[in-house]
Amino acid sequence: MTTDLTGRVALVTGAGHNIGRAITGRLAEAGAAVAVADVDPAAAEAVTGELRSAGHVAFPAIGDFSDVDVVDDTIDRVEAELGTIDVLVNNAYARLGATSFLPFLQVDADDWLRFVAVNTTLFYAPTQRVARSLARAGRSGSIVNISSHGAARAHRRHIPYDSVKGAMESFTRAVAVDLAPWNIRVNAIRPGTIDVQDDPLDWTRADGQPDVRSAQIPLGRTGHGSEVADVVLFLASNQSSYVTGQIFNVDGGLAVQARPPQVEPDALATPNTLIDFPSRLRLRTR
Repeated sequence: MTTDLTGRVALVTGAGHNIGRAITGRLAEAGAAVAVADVDPAAAEAVTGELRSAGHVAFPAIGDFSDVDVVDDTIDRVEAELGTIDVLVNNAYARLGATSFLPFLQVDADDWLRFVAVNTTLFYAPTQRVARSLARAGRSGSIVNISSHGAARAHRRHIPYDSVKGAMESFTRAVAVDLAPWNIRVNAIRPGTIDVQDDPLDWTRADGQPDVRSAQIPLGRTGHGSEVADVVLFLASNQSSYVTGQIFNVDGGLAVQARPPQVEPDALATPNTLIDFPSRLRLRTR
């Protein structure tokens, strides 16, 4: 088993920035020819140029993937240039103004319908188009959806966003079952708190203390896009050949934590205080 993707073609949506950019780079490093899909032409061209400069095969797949016709036309161009797409990463997401950040009682019905239609099409349309090509060619493949903690744990004032991510995970499970006869695997990743910058950031404040987000995470820091990209690579490769319909948390332990350390009733021991902890433990009675 290997993560070598030499000879395979990958398409990443929302590839021009942040997590999508990191995913694109990781798949290219693993040997895949990568289609850099983004609605922003400048961003898609910039990432494509960076990959080509590093000696990788890349193609700018510029277009609005919330339009089914655009998806078909763009993937036709990708396949003509690179061949059948073996790996699809649905990373694109449309904010659509303030709609995704309003209290529920202020969400307009027309805005809701547009938000849901646009964002669900962003993963439905590419998935169906790529799966059809794979099935017709008799090729196995891997589809990875980039979800969010909002699918399982609610954000305040993010009702449309959380609802769409929940739909994405239900879609992931349902499509994984439906496409299994063609050996097309479908999985999803829930990134936790990721620094959404193209360059790594320091996880401490100017005074050297962890920022508020880091202090709430069991591993004590926010994540990098590259750490999400590593899991995408695993799911795209033969190393995950028996994995489908699964949701992977990449969050520093946030999802399994019952409550953040700030609200624990007892002070938490730090790694340093545990180094010299006595080997024989005594049970404390209350």
